[in-house]
Amino acid sequence: MNILADASLPGLKQAFPKPFHLTEYHHPDEIAQLLPGQDILLCRSTLKVNQSLLKNHCLQYVATASSGTDHLDHLWLGSQNIQVIDAKGSNAQAVADYVVACLAFLEQQHLIHGNKAGIIGLGKVGTKVAARLQAADFEIVTYDPLKATREPAAFQSCSLEELYQVDLLCIHAELHSNPPYPTTNLINQNVLDRLKPGCIIINAARGGIVNEVELLYSSKSLIYCTDVYLDEPDINARVIDKSTICTPHIAGHSLEAKYAAVSVVSSALHQIARLAPPQFAAPLVPQFLSYENDKLWYETILKIYNPLEETLLLKQATDKKAAFLSLRKNHQTRHDFSQYFVDSTLNYKTKLLLGL
Repeated sequence: MNILADASLPGLKQAFPKPFHLTEYHHPDEIAQLLPGQDILLCRSTLKVNQSLLKNHCLQYVATASSGTDHLDHLWLGSQNIQVIDAKGSNAQAVADYVVACLAFLEQQHLIHGNKAGIIGLGKVGTKVAARLQAADFEIVTYDPLKATREPAAFQSCSLEELYQVDLLCIHAELHSNPPYPTTNLINQNVLDRLKPGCIIINAARGGIVNEVELLYSSKSLIYCTDVYLDEPDINARVIDKSTICTPHIAGHSLEAKYAAVSVVSSALHQIARLAPPQFAAPLVPQFLSYENDKLWYETILKIYNPLEETLLLKQATDKKAAFLSLRKNHQTRHDFSQYFVDSTLNYKTKLLLGL
């Protein structure tokens, strides 16, 4: 099988040995020339995959090394009998780490004023975030009516109205417009106006779930922390100005998550081809980090990753698009928190927050 893959993805050669024939593209403009004869396109979430991109294709599969698939034109791909393969859940640990890092910064700045949290979307990411929030002593309510419909015996969703009383709202849903529970513009003026003053919103899902225009014009005193934006990479500078934390869509971009995404796609394609999966590449284990026994939990977390650093660089940049793309590309050193060695003296709560 011939596979055309984004060259920025790690471990490609190990993940697709013979009988796969691997061709790499370095820029989307190269795809049209390289596409003829390819059976599989392997991309990242930054590539819009639609009829315009895939002219003269003979693809059987489009695979994305991401959990979200809103960058794929599912309707058109289906009309072409092209099967979609995603890496759903591969970055769940990384996104949960990111949420914890945001909480650590907010705690350091004394911006958390209650212990009731709401989670929108209880898939693999939301489930891991819920476990971390429980470790941080939050009382949790979860909103996922679609999951409740699919699993009525196992899960019951809270109502949207119950989210109006939370002190922290974490968004981890997929972006879609499908009835009866669309998520596009789910957090709109009506919701924003009814949230508690001082409520913290952490959006590590997709920018289109929060109506950015209505957020900007909302008079409610809210703390907005976001990793995602409408119309990336052409992000709205006013949203950057309004945000307490604003990072360049890197919540799921730990080294382990990037390698895992390629492994998930490779495993699926090897299974389709009735081949045994290969030995996958993996990132090097991070160096030992020393922890002081009396260090507060948020200081330990921020020593590993502090979202303020990228936030300040994005806020200070004159060219937001260029800064967004550069920061995202250079986010290459973060490991899953659970990969760092910790000694037995680290307190139990901090270990849970690290995902250990």
